[in-house]
Amino acid sequence: MSFYKVENLKEILKKKHLVIVGKTEIERKNFVTKLIRLSNYETYRFPSKMKLFDDYFDSMKKMKLYKPWYESKSYNGNAIWDFHRGWISENNSLLVLEEIEDMEERWKFEIIRLCLNEMDYRKKGNDTIHLIISQENENDLVDKLAKSIFPIRENERRTKRQIIEQNLEIIDISE
Repeated sequence: MSFYKVENLKEILKKKHLVIVGKTEIERKNFVTKLIRLSNYETYRFPSKMKLFDDYFDSMKKMKLYKPWYESKSYNGNAIWDFHRGWISENNSLLVLEEIEDMEERWKFEIIRLCLNEMDYRKKGNDTIHLIISQENENDLVDKLAKSIFPIRENERRTKRQIIEQNLEIIDISE
């Protein structure tokens, strides 16, 4: 974990996703707000303290963070989720998920994994999705991600942990 000034994080956010931890919920929220103002990305801020995947899904639908690749009168949940995954891979926007330590772990990790993959697979100089997460503490997030859902590509020389740490920065604002 590292200490950074908000102004310095603008450059880090171009290369890595951020997990903001430490201090109080209000101080984390204010820190994230300052970072959003400096970032110059189109920002989608999800409701704080989401617990269920349905909370994320409903918010994603309301904000229209998906792009259908075929015409239909209506789309089922699986199709919308697939469209959202496509939207993530094509956007240079900022997603903000605050106070998500109590979110269903499987889905929290899946959302983070999607964003990590985009950051890791992008070609140098290409734009990609950006993610800011806030929660009370790191709570072994990197270890849990490495153990649970993060697959390694064939011929990969880095460990799961190295891949995650290369694309995700833990920022402790209490230091």
